Amino acid sequence: MFLTNFSNKNDKKMVLALGYFDCLHIGHQKLLQETKKIAADLNVLSAVFTFSNNLGGLIKKKNKLINTFTERLTLFENFGMDAVMYAEFNKDFMSQSADRFLELLKQKNVVGVVCGYDYTFGKNSVGTAETLRQFCKENKIVFSMVDKVDYDGKKASATRIKELLIDGEIEKANQCLGHEYFMSGAVCHGFGIGSKEVYPTANLKIPQDKLYPKLGVYAGKVSISDTLYPCVINVGGRPTFDDDENKIEVYILKYDGNIYNKEITVYFCKYLREIKKFGSAEDLKQQISKDIRIAELCVK
Repeated sequence: MFLTNFSNKNDKKMVLALGYFDCLHIGHQKLLQETKKIAADLNVLSAVFTFSNNLGGLIKKKNKLINTFTERLTLFENFGMDAVMYAEFNKDFMSQSADRFLELLKQKNVVGVVCGYDYTFGKNSVGTAETLRQFCKENKIVFSMVDKVDYDGKKASATRIKELLIDGEIEKANQCLGHEYFMSGAVCHGFGIGSKEVYPTANLKIPQDKLYPKLGVYAGKVSISDTLYPCVINVGGRPTFDDDENKIEVYILKYDGNIYNKEITVYFCKYLREIKKFGSAEDLKQQISKDIRIAELCVK
């Protein structure tokens, strides 16, 4: 997949999907399908625009990411996009006018543009989809606008997905995403309590900006070297062992191997239960045995 910075010259003709694309939900997917279709008709690259950093610092609000920039690149490539055009959302980008953004876009060899019905751009979001439509008409650029895509009676959006994840509605979040919510990270050493007293677990080192779903225990699956294994995921602390630090801890079924320092991806399928303090390690082990039976269904 071709990667290009918005600040650099681009000599490859492309149809560009415009938006923030902080994840790849069902609304985004419809937009990218339209981008791919037009690009195929014009025999040029299908491309998507996104930001490479977290916007939260500049807009003065906490902003955890559904997907990091690296995760988004993987999603775009798996979806079949040919290219990604990215920019850093900094003070200069945030303060540029709508006209300036269009002027820069004109220099990027873009022969087609696709956006959502509510797309805005430029300082104070003064540029709209209609502004973009007029610009494309004047510059002989193919333009397409995608209508709203709903999920469960509401617009499919990153905000909606974050609400569902925080509420533990993982199955609904997955439906709105169009794929399972996942976390990628390197396996790091924990305290070793699980392997000694309950079940051996892998502790994941997750990027600081990544959104944690509701604290609790989940059934899921994990990808290790392109093979999927069922797993039980603990999001939070381990009160049975007086450990209150929130972390991602994974018990992987049907796998026998050393994965320390390896990069793995964990997919969340079903919320099972809240975390609680058990009377003993043996009581916890019995509960996890029940969790395992459900997790085994995640990979058939």
